[in-house]
Amino acid sequence: MRSGILILNLFAIAWCGLGLFGAGLPGMALLVPVAISGALILWARRVPAPPRSAADGARIGRLVGIWSAVEGGAIFVAITICQNIGAPDAVVPALAIIVGLHFLPLACGIPVRLYYATGLALVSVGAAALLLPGPDRLTPIGFAAAAILWASCAALIGRASRS
Repeated sequence: MRSGILILNLFAIAWCGLGLFGAGLPGMALLVPVAISGALILWARRVPAPPRSAADGARIGRLVGIWSAVEGGAIFVAITICQNIGAPDAVVPALAIIVGLHFLPLACGIPVRLYYATGLALVSVGAAALLLPGPDRLTPIGFAAAAILWASCAALIGRASRS
């Protein structure tokens, strides 16, 4: 659980950073998402990790590796297509959609049912952003994706602390 929390928080910082950049806020504003993620990571460290066998850990590691590689390939293809069709403003919404889709097989394989909601929320944010004018997409996608990842972390930690 802890490695998942760490990864979710690192990407939440990155997404929020995109939102801050899109809003034209100074770099120092990045301290806010770093503080939020830091608080979530510290909270997670106080909650005992659920027991997991070495074989289960290896299986999950393979699963995450495979789907992360698929995600990376899809991101490369999406960026290439968006650039070649003259739609560079569609890159970030496409990334949100791809990242969201990558959560769906993880939800099934790890299994963490919450990741279905995380994935569908990210896909929805990416799709909704495509309806916005190109220059207006970065800030809402960045902040929404970060909020989704932070909410997922809080839910995972809260659920683990009740167990």
